[in-house]
Amino acid sequence: MPDWLKKYLPVRKSVFWPPVLLLVFALGLSTFYPDVFLGEIKEIQAWILHNFSLPISYLSLIMVALIFWVLFSPLGNYKIGGPKAKPRLHFFSWFAIVLCTTIAVGILFWGSAEPLSHFLSPPKYLNSESGSEKSKIFALGALYFHWGITPYSIYAVPALLFGLIYYAKKNRFRLSLMLVPLYPVQSNSIGSKLVDMVSLFALVTGMAASLGAGILSLASALRGSFPEANFQWLTLLVMGLIVATFVVSASTGIDRGIRRLSLFNLWFFALFALLFIYISWDLQPLSHILPGLKTYASWFPDLSLQLSGKGAQWTFDWTTFNLAVWMAWAPITALFLGKIAIGRTVREFILVNLFLPASFCVAWMGIFGGTTLELAANDPESYRTALQSLGPESIIYQVFGDLGHLKAFSIFFGIGMFISYVTAADSSTEAMASLSMKGKVEDEFQVNSGLKIFWGVLLGLISWVMINYSGIEGVRILSVIGGLPAFFFLSLASISLFILSLKPNKFL
Repeated sequence: MPDWLKKYLPVRKSVFWPPVLLLVFALGLSTFYPDVFLGEIKEIQAWILHNFSLPISYLSLIMVALIFWVLFSPLGNYKIGGPKAKPRLHFFSWFAIVLCTTIAVGILFWGSAEPLSHFLSPPKYLNSESGSEKSKIFALGALYFHWGITPYSIYAVPALLFGLIYYAKKNRFRLSLMLVPLYPVQSNSIGSKLVDMVSLFALVTGMAASLGAGILSLASALRGSFPEANFQWLTLLVMGLIVATFVVSASTGIDRGIRRLSLFNLWFFALFALLFIYISWDLQPLSHILPGLKTYASWFPDLSLQLSGKGAQWTFDWTTFNLAVWMAWAPITALFLGKIAIGRTVREFILVNLFLPASFCVAWMGIFGGTTLELAANDPESYRTALQSLGPESIIYQVFGDLGHLKAFSIFFGIGMFISYVTAADSSTEAMASLSMKGKVEDEFQVNSGLKIFWGVLLGLISWVMINYSGIEGVRILSVIGGLPAFFFLSLASISLFILSLKPNKFL
C-alpha cells in the first residue's frame, strides 16, 4: 500500500482486508452469476436456520434474563469509565443517538409490512385462518417480540460489557476486550483479529441489507412521481444521496454530525407519528398498543422457547431470521453504544439502551402496525395483492393512500427513511472505522475520516449491486450467515458479563 494511502487509510491489515476481499468476491459472484450465488447462500442459510434456530432463541432469552440480573445486581451502581468519569453527551442526545443507531429504517419499513404478513399468513401452529381476528391479535404480539425487549437485550449485553471493560482497561478498541472476564486476551492475538474481522463482515452485510431496504422503499416512492424513469437509475440516485450524506456527517464526528442528525431524526419521528395519529384518528391508532402488549406477554414464553413453533417454517422465516440479523449487528454496534456511554451508571445505561428504545418501538409499531391491520381487515385482498406483487416496501404507501394522504405522507415518509438510515449508518461506520483502524485512538470520539468514507462507499456499492442483480434477498441471507459467528461470540460475551456482575471489583 502506498505511503499516502497508508496515511489516509491507517488499517489493521489482518482485520481490514479479509472481509473487504470476501465482500468484493460476493459482489462479483452476485453480479455475474446471480443464480449460482443465491443458490449457494440459500443452502447455507437453510442449514443455519434448521440447526441453530433453537440455540439462537435460547441465547436471546438468556440475554434478556441476564440484563435484568445485572440491573438488580451490585454492578448496577457502577459508572462506566470510573467514579470520576463525566458524560460526553447530554441525556436526551444520548438517547437520540442510541435509538437512531439501533432502529435504522426497520420500524419504518417493517412497521406496517410485518404485521400484515402475520395477519395474512399466520403460522400453521396458530390454527387460525388468514385475515381472522385471531391472526390479527397474534400479529401485533409477534411484532412486539421481534422489535421489543429481546432484540434490545441482544444489543445491551455486549454494549454494556464493552463500555465497562474498555474504559476500565484503557486498552485498544477491540471486540476481544469483551472476553477479558473469561480469560486474558491480547489485543493483537490471532483470536482477537479473527473476532474483529468476522464481526466486520457481519455488520457490513447487515447494514447493506438495511440500506437495500431503504433504497427500494425510497426508489418506489420516486417511481410513483416519475413513472418513466429507469428504476436502476433511481436506486443509484437514492444510494448516492444517502451515502454522500452519512459520509459527510460521520466525518464531522460524534459531537457534531451524529448528535445533531440523531436529534433531528428523533423529533422527526415524533412529529410524523403525531401527524399519522391525527389523520388515522377514526381508526383509533392508539387503541392497539395495550392489546398488543397483552398478546406479546402471553406469547413471550412460547416465542422465546419455540414451544409451539419448533421446526415451523414461520419460525425460521421470522423469529430465527430476525434474531440472527440482530445478532449479526450486535457486536460492532455494541462498540459504538459502549463508547458513548462513558460517565453513565450501569442502570442508566440499561434505561437508555433497553427500556426507552424498546418502549418507543412498541408504541410506534402499535400505532402503525395496528392501523395497517385495521385497514387490511376491511380490504384483505387488496393488501394481499400489494404484498405479493409489489413487495413489503409498498404497504406503507397503500396505507397512506387509503387514509387519503398518499402524496403528502409519501414525501414525509421518504425524508424519514433517508434521515433514519443516514443516522444509523453514521454510527456503524464510526464503529467499523474504529475497529479496523491501526493504533490506539487518543480521543475515543475522533476516528479517521478516510476509513469512515471507505466503509460508507463500500456499503452503498454492496447494497446497490445486490438489489439490482441478485435482489435484496441475497444480502439479507448474507446478514443471517453473519449472525452465526455472532451467535458464538455473544454466547461468550454473555458468560463474561455474568462473571463480571459477580466479581466487578476484580475487573473494573
